[in-house]
Amino acid sequence: MKKAIISGLYAVLLAVILIVTSGNAVYADETGIGVEAGQDMPDFTVTMTDGSSVTLSELLKEKDLVVFNIFASWCGPCEKEFPEMEKVYQDKKDQIEIISLSFEPKDTMEIISEYKESHGLSFPMGLVNSDLSFLQIKNVPTTIFIDKKGMVGFIKVGAFLSREEFEEKVNFFLSPAYDGKPIASEKAVKVFPYILLYFFIGSIFLIIGRWGIFKKAGKKGWHSLIPILNIYQEYSVCWKGWVGLGYILCYFLVACCNYIANKLHLPGISSYILAGVIYLLSLVQSLKLAKSFGKNKVWGVLMSLPGFKEILRMILAVSKAKYLKPEER
Repeated sequence: MKKAIISGLYAVLLAVILIVTSGNAVYADETGIGVEAGQDMPDFTVTMTDGSSVTLSELLKEKDLVVFNIFASWCGPCEKEFPEMEKVYQDKKDQIEIISLSFEPKDTMEIISEYKESHGLSFPMGLVNSDLSFLQIKNVPTTIFIDKKGMVGFIKVGAFLSREEFEEKVNFFLSPAYDGKPIASEKAVKVFPYILLYFFIGSIFLIIGRWGIFKKAGKKGWHSLIPILNIYQEYSVCWKGWVGLGYILCYFLVACCNYIANKLHLPGISSYILAGVIYLLSLVQSLKLAKSFGKNKVWGVLMSLPGFKEILRMILAVSKAKYLKPEER
């Protein structure tokens, strides 16, 4: 009964976290970027990669809507939303203008020019300058919709996930039915607190689960409290412990590859390969661990997945499942 209650509570926690963080954004009255929906957008002039200057007030004499986008050359979500914005721009560039500026200090006009060309983008791009000092950008992408009268009609902090999502907002401001009232802004969900909570509770479940597993396998339960040693011991329940050391080594290599890739702005393909190796080792180990307690392959596969990993180890620890020696399997 106690096992069922604990597992149920953890499952509910995971469900809540998934529901809260599954959306791209939440509605918010304030975005904290220096301007808010319903306010007039301060006029500004910026220089584009082709050397031309663009002034907001002049643009609004020609266009019905200006979409002002802030990005950075290293931003993955920005890179994913640009093709969708480009498609809408090609269809509606007689009515709208998209201006996309990088706020990354290390970005130069040359970098942005190459970025624009390599991504096949036709709308004006450049760099944030002193005219935009009123903005307080903390997250990219951030997109501001400015209507014909120069009012901020909508702000989105976070990426547009599809052409339809972006086009829906554009059409709203171009519609004859638009009454000059702003739309509630959207802010990307801050998932870090939920991830932190997940790892905290998950770690407690994992420690308790491994403690019970180690004791059933004739090892010292308190080894589950010691980082690296706990992984080494769990792998040694199935194989020789050195396999666990290989798993740990892969983790360190992934961290190093990510650090180097981020510093040099390189594609992190090597880290993806190593992450695949890590999961493969985890999958095979989970299958063997499940077999060690008389469980089937489905159980083993689930034990390699986040969330199930902690729950099922906890169940193995508190249930009547017995550890089977190699000759008994």
